[in-house]
Amino acid sequence: MNFSLGHVVLLMLAALLLYWIWRGLGLRDRALAQVRQHCNKADVQLLDESIALSRLRIARDGAGRINLVRRYIFEFTVTGERRYTGFIELHGNRLLRIELAPHPFPGGPPEDDSHKVVRLH
Repeated sequence: MNFSLGHVVLLMLAALLLYWIWRGLGLRDRALAQVRQHCNKADVQLLDESIALSRLRIARDGAGRINLVRRYIFEFTVTGERRYTGFIELHGNRLLRIELAPHPFPGGPPEDDSHKVVRLH
């Protein structure tokens, strides 16, 4: 079987694509673990034990390095009655932030329109 330069380039691109997918799955698992930990600290329940990639963009970090910023969304509940959304952002493999939508705090007053935002940087 003869391999041309075009075949080698295609194989390298396929390998690069597979690596990118594999690394993305690893980062997703890492993000899910951080979301679980954050939800436990905030005393809320992560629903469906899952997160979903919702945004992908290129950005520079504080040192000027270019990397992908991945935003994953998830749902959580305080009482089990209502679902709220949150998100986590990773710059490369570094946590940028986790935010939970405004929600009542466990053991607090009944739900009303004066919700608070929980933010972790």
